[in-house]
Amino acid sequence: MLELEKIIDEIIEKGLKEENITKESFHKIKNEIYKQYHLEKPLPSIQILERYNTLIKEGKKEENFTFKKILRKREVRSLSGVTVISLLTKSFPCPGKCIYCPNFEGLPKSYIPQEPAVMRAELNNFDPILQVHNRLRSLEITGHKIEKNDVRIIGGTWSFYPKKYQEEFIKGIYDAFNSYYEMKDFIESTDLSSERFASFKIKKGYEIKKSKTLEEAKIQNETSKARIIGIAIETRPDLINFEEIKRLRSYGITRVEIGYQTTIDEINAKNKRGHGNKESIEATKILKDAGFKVVAHMMPNLLGSTPELDIQSMKEIFENPLFRPDEIKIYPMVVTKNSELTKIWEQGNFKAYDDETLINLMCQLETMVPEYVRLNRTYRDIPASEILHGSTLSNLRQIVEEKLKKENKELIDIRHREIKNKINNPENAILKVGEYDASEGKEYFLSYEDPNDQTIFSLLRLRIPGTILHSGNQENDMYNVLPELKGASLIREIHTFGDQLSIGEKGSTFGQHIGFGKKLIAEAEKISKEKYGIKKIAVIAGVGVREYYKKRGYYLEGEYMVKEL
Repeated sequence: MLELEKIIDEIIEKGLKEENITKESFHKIKNEIYKQYHLEKPLPSIQILERYNTLIKEGKKEENFTFKKILRKREVRSLSGVTVISLLTKSFPCPGKCIYCPNFEGLPKSYIPQEPAVMRAELNNFDPILQVHNRLRSLEITGHKIEKNDVRIIGGTWSFYPKKYQEEFIKGIYDAFNSYYEMKDFIESTDLSSERFASFKIKKGYEIKKSKTLEEAKIQNETSKARIIGIAIETRPDLINFEEIKRLRSYGITRVEIGYQTTIDEINAKNKRGHGNKESIEATKILKDAGFKVVAHMMPNLLGSTPELDIQSMKEIFENPLFRPDEIKIYPMVVTKNSELTKIWEQGNFKAYDDETLINLMCQLETMVPEYVRLNRTYRDIPASEILHGSTLSNLRQIVEEKLKKENKELIDIRHREIKNKINNPENAILKVGEYDASEGKEYFLSYEDPNDQTIFSLLRLRIPGTILHSGNQENDMYNVLPELKGASLIREIHTFGDQLSIGEKGSTFGQHIGFGKKLIAEAEKISKEKYGIKKIAVIAGVGVREYYKKRGYYLEGEYMVKEL
């Protein structure tokens, strides 16, 4: 046995014997062994984890999930119950002429070469299969589970991409997840020096198995070991129509990100956005009525805006029922190379908010996000070296939240209240039923929460469309393209938070697999039937979640899981 392997085995042995092990106590164990063997440089956790996985595979050690969590890097990546995989598309033209978007040759518009997702995509030739395999491998070697995956397709304006490319890219994603575990057995070696961009060699002669059609790939993923529980795309509000949503559903897409940027039409026009509130409102309604989750993008500090106008815009987004998205991303505008804004700034016609103004503004914006909305991001992942003018505070969210904490101001958005790795007893959870008007329909936000601190264990979004609430046939066009939705209430999201558990694995103290989802579905069915007399309910389920609904009496109709009530 190699000397280094012997040292790692000793670390693993002592770590497994330690009662109630923590990161701190394990760090102490490692330091004692390093001192014993005169090691000057500590061993990376991924090297210890790789050896531990080998010992498990050889039957020399039993799998201990608590110990694996201690070894896991970037724990936050799977504490929302799923693993998020971001994939970048190739460069294609965009119909927008937004002044702030950088335009680099060979990259989708608005993306910068030094962004991590871009670097990973370039290393893999923008191939969806290689990007997925690379990301899954890097997550796996750092201790994350990869059975439940939320895919986010980023790049240019998805709806403007050639339809043939769209279908090939989507099919490639499904093929990648379906083939990963088989491919893994043919890995010859993995470079552990940079786990973020884990590279590995495949044994000669192995070819990745691909399905013949997209539909075949989707069916395979229903029972694949690595499943896709949802897919998100980015597009423009003015490109959303009934034919587009039918196409999106055929791909298995469940969430759509659209850029409102601001609710002040004059400012959007000044920034050459190419659409206004009319298109944003219409797109939001169409998407919700088809069951999609809607993620809005909002940009403070646009050309012509002020902090006061930014606050007015944010207020409109949540107080006007024609907007009210499910999630929001706030991206303060900055000047980058290769954008029209660069010239405007160089001519002295644009000035970004200073850091103090931006921090104070973000404090106000974050506290305006209601409890039924998830605030995903508050800063774009752009390296400071690429920002010519504007804030370079990459830890803006942390600064803002620390300031709010000192001022005793509470944040109530979903992300802030998720269970994550907090030790809350799920037995204390109570059902909360919130309702609000949105996009001419009625939304129910059902959640199981700890009444002591409002920590969320699980949530469900139920929509009662306007056709059921009001007379008239406003959504006839919708029912022409998606007839399976006629007369149905819609479950648009169901999500149980906490550390990701494998499919079929028993529940823990954090939230997953202890029955919250089943109870929320039953409550949604009860509200639909008893309050509105609805006889059918439909779920916009990701392909990899279909089996879950089949066990609960649902069946596949079109691209939705449905049930007669």
